[in-house]
Amino acid sequence: APRRRAMALMALACALALTATGARGRRRQGWGLSSSMSMSMSARDAADSSYDDDGGAMGDDALGLDYVHESLVARRVTREGGVLAEEREDGDDERHSRVASSSLSLSSSSSNTSWSEDFTMLDPPPALVVSNMNGDDVHGSSTHPKWMREMWSAQTQALSASARLELETKLQGVPDALKHVKTGEQLFVTFGTASVKDFVFNWVESTKKLKLEPIFVGALDEEMFQLCRSRNIPSMLLTGRSVLDARNAQFIAHGSESFKKMGTVKTKFVEDLLDMGVAPILSDADVVWMRDPRPVFNNGTYKYADILISTDCIDTEADRNDTGACNHVNFNTGIFHIRPTERAKAFVAAWKNLVTTSTIAWMRDQPAFNILTRDGGIHPAVDVPKHARGLAGYRSLVYVANATIRMGVLPNYQFSNGHTYFVQEHQKYHVEDGDPYAVHTTYQYGDSSSYAYGKRERLRQHGLWYVDPASYWNDGKFLTVSAEGSQVQFDGDSAVGTDPDAYITAITRHFEEDKLRRVTIRNALALAKALGRALILPEARCYCDKIWNTLRGCRALGAETAHLPYACPMDHIYNLPAWFGALGVEFRHDGFLKDERVPETIRSDVVRVRVGGADNDDNPAHRTVNLEPGFDAKTAADALSAYADAAVIEFDRLDDGVFCGFGDPEADADFDSRASRALASEQYFCFEEAYIKQGKPNNGEPGHGEYQPQVVERHCGQPESSMSATLMTRGEVSHITREPIACSCEWAYASPRTLAQTTCRSSNN
Repeated sequence: APRRRAMALMALACALALTATGARGRRRQGWGLSSSMSMSMSARDAADSSYDDDGGAMGDDALGLDYVHESLVARRVTREGGVLAEEREDGDDERHSRVASSSLSLSSSSSNTSWSEDFTMLDPPPALVVSNMNGDDVHGSSTHPKWMREMWSAQTQALSASARLELETKLQGVPDALKHVKTGEQLFVTFGTASVKDFVFNWVESTKKLKLEPIFVGALDEEMFQLCRSRNIPSMLLTGRSVLDARNAQFIAHGSESFKKMGTVKTKFVEDLLDMGVAPILSDADVVWMRDPRPVFNNGTYKYADILISTDCIDTEADRNDTGACNHVNFNTGIFHIRPTERAKAFVAAWKNLVTTSTIAWMRDQPAFNILTRDGGIHPAVDVPKHARGLAGYRSLVYVANATIRMGVLPNYQFSNGHTYFVQEHQKYHVEDGDPYAVHTTYQYGDSSSYAYGKRERLRQHGLWYVDPASYWNDGKFLTVSAEGSQVQFDGDSAVGTDPDAYITAITRHFEEDKLRRVTIRNALALAKALGRALILPEARCYCDKIWNTLRGCRALGAETAHLPYACPMDHIYNLPAWFGALGVEFRHDGFLKDERVPETIRSDVVRVRVGGADNDDNPAHRTVNLEPGFDAKTAADALSAYADAAVIEFDRLDDGVFCGFGDPEADADFDSRASRALASEQYFCFEEAYIKQGKPNNGEPGHGEYQPQVVERHCGQPESSMSATLMTRGEVSHITREPIACSCEWAYASPRTLAQTTCRSSNN
């Protein structure tokens, strides 16, 4: 046994040395995964038995876990008087670590919910299948498709020797900023530069609302650190941040070179926390916590995981079944819990090294995490009773990273991504699954190089943005349009089904509703400007998803059962950054008046404007003004002069032709130039059903041409830019109903006519 342990530790030391220093040849491309993360099975398992000496409360000894293959030992975990006790029995045929059975309740807010278990922990696979995932294999004359070779050939400058040395520097003791965290404690952590300070502070507010403690903000620049200090938020400047000092943009956008470098600093800090014996619960600054996750993390199968990770998978049905159907989708490090086991430490060292040494442009922390975890395949690590699969306390665990770590993937409907929460609205239509624990604002489109507008507006729309000043809610006068007046009243069921032709119904409704909505919002913006008010956007409905892929039933692949219509995020239908600044009109998100932060004095002070038609409102408490269609801004101002102090003016409709501009051609032209940028939005909608009728061109199957990864080019035979430049119409169904189908996509959105082009209507037309 001592000799076996010595051999195992030598193998582990060699693997970690390769991780720290990097290897030559293939590792110049940022790979060498096999050398960094794998060793012989017997050596690794024997080494695992030494991990019990780590002394951390979250270490393997505390969890009652052991892997020793040569003399297989089954450990049954029981609880006697609140203390873990173990019962061992030797046996060559015993293949599992068995656990006492009972039921598990996770309803308590405490992280130490009482528990008992009836699932079986599985041994790692008997032999490693090491994949050959090296960048050289997809370069040059390889047989991989051209698009893949081009993607892998995109290079960026490697970190300098001094930067790499900084990232290898070990902490000397516990920093003062982390002395409030106990060894073995779970620490809520986020990161940020001052450019995302609003999101950092929103994250902090969400933790305060739930009394989540302890928390910590890893400051990536001096300004962020000082801002945290001024608010008494535990923080410190992170080691390795110097790689961000020379960034050429204040806001670090996804995909930028600085975004990649930021990943090296984050992985270094994770490594430091694990060395301190801390178990970080990491989340990006654009995450909002809604429930305390520790009862989930610390009970049932999840308590036996080295790592818990969120997913980009949007298939909630498959995820609820928990059969591994989502394992092919990226794991997302935006919500991520890791325990300070030696296995986890070795993995993080390899992870940091891959991000640090790779010169592949897209090798950021999340792609590197996915590549490392998938090396050697994904293998089951727990067997749960069939009737309990997918339930709380019985979620799957898997062996990943050449079976060196045990990982759990968090449910995508409880640790929600930006699609399951904001588009599918799983929490609304499946209340039986309970409220989400967190939402990560992924799958959105409205950010610019200076600010994450799309993320903020989504959180505002759902009442999850906590850092607006009081003036946002209390000050100003407002104008809005009724939901009924900005939505088309379609015949039949308002919900779109899933029958074979549902996609035609959905896209037809989507375009018709948008046509009404876009001109209504244009007119409302103009009136808000003329009357000196802020516009409260009416509720917007979308009948077709916005996604960078093929649609099925007007829904994203994987979300085929999602409810249509859904509440449109602004970034789905508008050029969101153009709403700030040059537009010259303040606005508030839809649902603003329903938010409890709006004073009742504003919500109840409403004047209603009826445009044409009889006044059928018999409520004497309602103040109503009637306007005939075809009015201009001056007519509206005169009619509403008696109510200039009213908090809210609500028009029942503002469709095409009822509003005729400012009465001044120059004012009309100036407004049109500003509003046209905000209302412009281009999006393709490509349909699987029509693509099948078309014959599935460019799909890589025999006789169908080489696979084309660009969605529009695959569906229409031309690049997206070419199609967009030659389109004669937008916002109309014009391609997918043709025979034969030459292009299985449609395009949006049609811009409304300018005020100068508007044909004014009257009550008679």
